[in-house]
Amino acid sequence: MKVEIAHDIACVWSALGHARFRRAAEEYRAEGGELDVVYRPYRIAADAEPAEAPFGGVRALRLGPAKRADRIVRAAAEDGLIMSLDRVVAADTFHAHRLVALAAEHGRAEAMAARLFRAYYTDGLDVADPHVLRALASETGVPWSADRGTARVRAELVRTRRSYGAGVPVFRFPDGTVLAGAVSLAAMRTELRRSPPAAA
Repeated sequence: MKVEIAHDIACVWSALGHARFRRAAEEYRAEGGELDVVYRPYRIAADAEPAEAPFGGVRALRLGPAKRADRIVRAAAEDGLIMSLDRVVAADTFHAHRLVALAAEHGRAEAMAARLFRAYYTDGLDVADPHVLRALASETGVPWSADRGTARVRAELVRTRRSYGAGVPVFRFPDGTVLAGAVSLAAMRTELRRSPPAAA
């Protein structure tokens, strides 16, 4: 089964949705299901300078009611992603998306996306820094290139914005179902199980 995920590393909701998807996918695969996950890049702050970018809701969470930020942080932790919002470094995510595309060439896109979310939200790393990205590529077993796939990712960003509209995350399933926004773990599980796992 192929699932498409439109996301941005700098989007709080993408981070939370991806953590939940990973949990549901792990369970599905443990039951014998097969998944092909395709990542579609999206930049929520494509026209803003990194220092001015809203960093995907992180600034709003920091400046808003503390209880709301606490709820998001707790929800992410329950699904396996530790969020240290005070450590987040605002960054243009273009080259992070390019790294996910590089990883996809080696069957490592899921692992790379998960590592980038951790780098951004847990480790407080600058995911626009080529030295950081090169280290993450090495850690995840992805051959590094400083520019490979640049034109392809730029074109894909345009297509994703046209196809998925003005916000992420968006999860598209083979039966045509689209889940968007703060998708629950239960909804992820339900949609994956619409396609029966392979027989043992």
